[in-house]
Amino acid sequence: MNKCNHRGKIVGLVLHLLIGGLLIFTGSQKVLGPVPPEALVKYGLAEQARLIGAGALLTALLLLIPRTSSLGILLTSSFWGGAICTHMAQGEPYLLQVVLLVLSWGGAYLRNPATLSSFSGPPGMARGVAAESEPAVQ
Repeated sequence: MNKCNHRGKIVGLVLHLLIGGLLIFTGSQKVLGPVPPEALVKYGLAEQARLIGAGALLTALLLLIPRTSSLGILLTSSFWGGAICTHMAQGEPYLLQVVLLVLSWGGAYLRNPATLSSFSGPPGMARGVAAESEPAVQ
């Protein structure tokens, strides 16, 4: 393994540890806290606080375990997407959630570059060649 690839994996893991730690911290507050966080009450989500917290904890665990990190990044994207939508609906700034979403995907790519391979088409085949070789649907 070359040195640059190894450093990328370490940086990706550190990003995921930070994101996962944040999700674990906020999720445990929602699950174990006797009172729902004030922001959830303001958004009308006080009754779902424990469910949201459990989802954050599960998402963090799936993201941090190498074998399940692909599912973890999808759930993390959903989690941050929901946070972005909630803040948009309230007319609040959502730049932090966008940055966390980008860092989550950046970490996923650095940990395993094949994460984004589905966007490039079949290996060894140019996009134009791939489009020409597909059968026409009638």
